[in-house]
This record gives sequence, C-alpha cells and structure tokens, in this order.
Amino acid sequence: MRLASARFERLILLNRPRNLARPLAANIKKRNMRTIFKYRPHSDFLFKELYYNELYFASYEELNDPLDLSARIDFTPYEINSLDYLIWFIMKVHVDLSGKTSTIEVTNLFIKLHKNDEAIQELKESIFEKMEAHLVSNKNIWLENLITILRASFSEVVPEVKMDEVRLKSKLEQLSRKFLRASFVSCFSEKNNEPLMWAHYASKHAGVCLEFNLETLGMFTYEVNHDFKTLAKDGNIIKEFTKETYTYKDRIRSVSYEAEQPHVNFFKFAPVFENENDTDLIELNKSWTHDYAHELEWVFSTKTLNWEYEKELRAIQINFKENQIPEERIRHYPIEMLKSVYFGSNTPEVSKKRIYKIISRKSHEIQFFNTQLGGANKIIFEDYEP
Repeated sequence: MRLASARFERLILLNRPRNLARPLAANIKKRNMRTIFKYRPHSDFLFKELYYNELYFASYEELNDPLDLSARIDFTPYEINSLDYLIWFIMKVHVDLSGKTSTIEVTNLFIKLHKNDEAIQELKESIFEKMEAHLVSNKNIWLENLITILRASFSEVVPEVKMDEVRLKSKLEQLSRKFLRASFVSCFSEKNNEPLMWAHYASKHAGVCLEFNLETLGMFTYEVNHDFKTLAKDGNIIKEFTKETYTYKDRIRSVSYEAEQPHVNFFKFAPVFENENDTDLIELNKSWTHDYAHELEWVFSTKTLNWEYEKELRAIQINFKENQIPEERIRHYPIEMLKSVYFGSNTPEVSKKRIYKIISRKSHEIQFFNTQLGGANKIIFEDYEP
C-alpha cells in the first residue's frame, strides 16, 4: 500500500487543528480594549440579573446561530496508522458480550475480525485508499462520507461482517452531545452603537446595553459568595453563620470570523472519546485534558464571516459533565465592573426608573444613558436623568 499522495498530505496538514499553545487573550490585548458591552433584552429576567449582578451562560440550543457551540467532526486521518483507532472504535460499538445492544452473531463476527491481523490490515488499506480518493476533490471527510467509505470497504474486504450504521452514528452522536455540544457561553461586543445588535439582542431597542470594565486585559472578573456554618464552639452547640466573598478572573476571547466554521478532528480527539467516563477528563483536573478544552474554546470562539459586524467577545465555559440546568449556568460579577447602562430608544420609562433604582442603590458611580436613532442608522447617546 503506497503512502498518501503529496496532495493528500497537504490536505491533512490543512486540516490539522491549530496550535493550542497560542495566547488565548492575545487578540484582546492587541486591540488594548478596556471596556466591553453586553446587550440584554427587556424581560423580567433583566431586572433579576441586574439586582443580583448575574451573567447567564447559554447553551448551544439557546443561541441564534445553529453552528454555535457545536463542533462538527472531521474524519481525515493524519496517516494510515490513525485508522487503528477508527477500526477499534467500530469494534467497540459492535461488540457486546451481554447481547443487549448487539446480537451474539454480530459480536462473534467482530471478535473474529479483531483476531485476523491480515484482514484488519487489508481493511485499513481499503479505507485509507477511499479516503484519499475522496479528498482529491473534497476538503473534509464528514460522517456521511465516512459511512459511505466504510460501507464500501467492509463489503469489499469482509462482506460477511455487517456494520450497523445506525448504531455507529448513534454512538458518535452521543459523544458529540457530551463533549462537543454541552459547553456554554456568555456573549459580549466591542461596540454599543450597532443598530442591528440593538434590534436582535435588546428586544428591538427596548432592552439595555451594559458596559463593563476589564481590570485585566483579556480577563473577566467574577464574584463568588460562600456561606460557612459553625455548629460547635467551646464545647457548646451553636449556629453561627459567616459569609465570605472572593473574586477570580477567567479568560474572555475575541471571536474570529472565518469563511468556514471550524471543526475537530476525530483522531485528534480520540483520547477524549476513548475515556468518556474518566473522572479526570470530566472534571478537567489533569493537565492532559486542558489541551482539549482549549481547542474547543478556539472552535467556540470562531464564527462565519456574515456575523463579523457584531465584533463579538465570549466568555466560554467548557463542560464535559452532564448538561447543566440554566440555574447552574449563572455567574456573578462585582458591581465595580459595571461602568454604564445604556437604555434603548424603546425602553419603557417605567423600566428605566426601575433599573436606575436597582443599580444606584449599589453604586452611584455608574453612568446611565438614553439612546436615540440618528440619521444613517447612527446611535446617539444622551445622559439619562431620572
């Protein structure tokens, strides 16, 4: 079996994930931004968020771009030996000694194939050759392409072994839901004067736009309150409660706008898919897991060019655990971060007064502005006087 052609090798290099070691906040620092903006719609949730200094992190189902927070899997191998894991993955999907999800006959056929080194090698070569042919006129190998290739190779090399396409797709979908569609994001912008964003994200100019200070470039500051309870003191049973507040910083990234939505490579993410129940991976508490989280941060901070007008920034929470309910996806910020509140041109006066009352009780340093629509789709700001 010959190695990949020069064209195939170039395509593989083009599809390799980008360098994970790049500074995550470098693009923010380069523009030297000190403030960022967040558009919020007019609703009862808005008053709650402002009262409790809340930031909500949305799931991919809640975003208006169906490509957001959903990484597509590319099956382009780096070399022929990359297919060892693909074949092992297919084996694992089909072999079930309990007989609950796979018949004993199917299980036995795949066990027999697993022991046949010659057939495995021939199957690898057949799959790799068909992948090479596909990539002559295509940039990626998506799941539907992979299924077609596998169907042809199994039929050609081991026709007696019937691959269950539905089961294979189902397993890949389950892994995608867990690792590639379970993270969350809170969205910001570099600008507060974009009419389309006021229309789309601030209830047709009836909501607000919040301006935040970045104390450290590329980092957003969060606040956490902990309640401590003491039950015993000096031998006596008592109830004593104390509250402690601390702050921490987490990355915020500028969105990159590309011609195509990025993807993850199946073979690059093999250690993740192979260790789906590993506590170290789920909790992201070992160094080997961090590269995969950083890779997804990059994927989830890249959008297609038609969204470029938003000049978006994102706080991204990578999640490899079970999906979190909305109440578990709320963070809090110190009131000192909030610099200004901009009311939309259609924000009801009663809501302006309510918001002003909520915030001015916490700090009198925060500024308030009205907005008006000027000519040529311009947004004009004026001081708000309650």
